Amino acid sequence: MSSGLNQYYLKTRKQIEEAVKKATHGAGPYLLVTIHEEKTVQQVQIGKGRAESNTRDREEEKTHYRLEWIRNETAIQEAQRADGLFPLVDNTSLEPVEVFRTYKDQPYLEKRFSTHKSVLEVAPVFLEKPRRIEAMMFLYFVALMLVNLIERRIRLEMQAQQIKSLPMRPDGSRTAKPTWRTIRDTFDGIHLASIESSGAVIHVAVKGLNALRRQILGLLKVPITIYTKLRDRWWVFATE
Repeated sequence: MSSGLNQYYLKTRKQIEEAVKKATHGAGPYLLVTIHEEKTVQQVQIGKGRAESNTRDREEEKTHYRLEWIRNETAIQEAQRADGLFPLVDNTSLEPVEVFRTYKDQPYLEKRFSTHKSVLEVAPVFLEKPRRIEAMMFLYFVALMLVNLIERRIRLEMQAQQIKSLPMRPDGSRTAKPTWRTIRDTFDGIHLASIESSGAVIHVAVKGLNALRRQILGLLKVPITIYTKLRDRWWVFATE
């Protein structure tokens, strides 16, 4: 840290303090750094040129800094006592082991938040009334619950049927734990084809319902007839 001291950009106390803080980043609490200030008076020639018999001098005060540092043994010993410990503070009546097991389930909860933001694409809600915002978030909650149930069902069925993995990833690779995104992407491309004659639909058929997609529907316990019985304008619901 003493390299370049009292020159270039390390001439003032503030500059030196900032440099020390940067150099000891992460280890600052374990070092005691002292900046010593020393003042000297020097004779400086007035004016330019070579000194002659009539050259006058003036006194100029110079400030020099010196660093001194030692280990902060107190802080080091306190850190050593907590080294390797993983404290958990809770407000439950669970046993310590159960508290730790509950904590270890946190990544699963974080995964649900990730689904909320990425898969369901929760966007900023430009609503003013709190009840409307609550209603919107409730719908997202229902959607998230459905996603969870779909993932749970297909994984339990795979386990029951001793299916280790399925080729559901975009590149054709296999996955042992299908997610809603992989399920949705697997069904991308299915479409309803219809043939019309004189303005009337004479034939409809679902295209793209291959063996893998049929297998997934079976694991999800979704009747295949939902697809095979699709008709034109199936999205139009009857209204009173």
